[in-house]
Amino acid sequence: MSFDPMVIWQGLASIMNPFTLLLMVFGVLCGIIIGVIPGLSATMAVALLIPFTFNMSAELAMSLLVVVYVGGLSGGCITAILIRMPGTPASVATILDGFPMNKQGKGGQAIGNAVVASLFGTMISGIFLVIMAPILAEIALKFFYAEYFSVSLFAMCAVVAISGKSIFRGLVTCGLGLLVSTFGMSQVDGSIRFTLGIDGLSAGFNLIPSLIGLFAISQIMKEISSAEVNINYSKKIGRVLPTLSAIRQNIVNYLRSGIIGTFVGILPAVGGTPAAYMAYAQAKNASKKPELFGKGSVEGVIASETANNATIGGALIIALTLGIPGDPPTAILIGGLMIHGLQPGPLLFTLTPEIIYSIYFSVFFGSLVMAAIMLFAAKPLARVLAIPKHNLFPVLFIVAVVGVFALNNRVFDVFVMCGFGVLGYILDRYEYPLPPMVLGIILGPLLEENFRQLIETDGNAMGLITRPISIFFLVMSVLFFAFSLYKHIKKLKSSALG
Repeated sequence: MSFDPMVIWQGLASIMNPFTLLLMVFGVLCGIIIGVIPGLSATMAVALLIPFTFNMSAELAMSLLVVVYVGGLSGGCITAILIRMPGTPASVATILDGFPMNKQGKGGQAIGNAVVASLFGTMISGIFLVIMAPILAEIALKFFYAEYFSVSLFAMCAVVAISGKSIFRGLVTCGLGLLVSTFGMSQVDGSIRFTLGIDGLSAGFNLIPSLIGLFAISQIMKEISSAEVNINYSKKIGRVLPTLSAIRQNIVNYLRSGIIGTFVGILPAVGGTPAAYMAYAQAKNASKKPELFGKGSVEGVIASETANNATIGGALIIALTLGIPGDPPTAILIGGLMIHGLQPGPLLFTLTPEIIYSIYFSVFFGSLVMAAIMLFAAKPLARVLAIPKHNLFPVLFIVAVVGVFALNNRVFDVFVMCGFGVLGYILDRYEYPLPPMVLGIILGPLLEENFRQLIETDGNAMGLITRPISIFFLVMSVLFFAFSLYKHIKKLKSSALG
């Protein structure tokens, strides 16, 4: 994708009108509010907003979803700091020093530094996105069936890394995702499979209702079933806006953590939590006062929040160029592209570059708006914690139902959403991780279609080991899987001995 000034201007113009800017500010605010509420996440924020984009232009729809993503991932730091409950999973590491700072009367200082860190992380990863995505897209233009199969297989190896304590459970949910992807019409030969006599299944399970069910409805069920209805928090936050000298003193921390977060984000389905812990560990190792970490170190807050927001750009790189979700929110973003008749991949950069540029601008615009809202409205945002769950979650459920029905005007899609919601709730209750299932649902068709097309084109599968890019990713798949498995087994042995 060349840097054509006309295309760049077209992408900028698509978001630079008063209505679009106002809508994007609203999207950031919605994302932040959902991110602030404990138990919800950026994934749920994107999932709930996506039905409202059906009748929008592709540029506006993707811009809105991206800024919701930015806001949702950033909002979780407020609850992590104030009440020791991460608003989003990516903010778990922020608790380590954010909550101790709040107990010391420095809650506002912790929030302010966390917000600035989130801004730096998103900006740094956005720069990488602008530079790396076109390069990777150029390389991906050389991909054929063998290469797409191999890179999809490599992405599937991330199952080991995102399976939590049990690789077996991760493989089970991944297998469920692969099974779900086989229902309906085959993209290769048009055959109808596993409809169970249900007409609605002839087209398979629609991606958007499935993902909204897995992440939004299951989370609503989980939160409603919990005993706690209201949350008590300290209303005395104090000064939020950090000083310029404090920002200058942590420039190296911002850069290091931003780079770590970006490259962790590129790994399929890994997400912000591992990135935050990795950056936190590096910040502690490099700190002049490592003994303060875990007791209220602002460096720890900065490292974790910079890294988890930096995964945004990294996840978008792989999602836009290869159609592989970098994390659950980008899985839903991929679905948003498909709703508008667009297929993520290298052709997206050559055929519709204006959409790519609108996404670029939205990352930077969304991060600036997020920082402005959270720095100057941290105290009002904290009051969101006082909303009773029994009032909030029924409203969110109705929004999800109306949005999913509006997708195709089919009641069947609502049943699909509810069914996957129940499935997600059961899996989560018994500690079966959901991200591997998303990986299976999205990558299953890519694996099947490209392997079968390879067989039909060449008459065999030798292309997998004779084409250089393909064999590279196959070798990387084996090495990555073996290394991740080794680390997992080593960790289990250490836990058993400890």
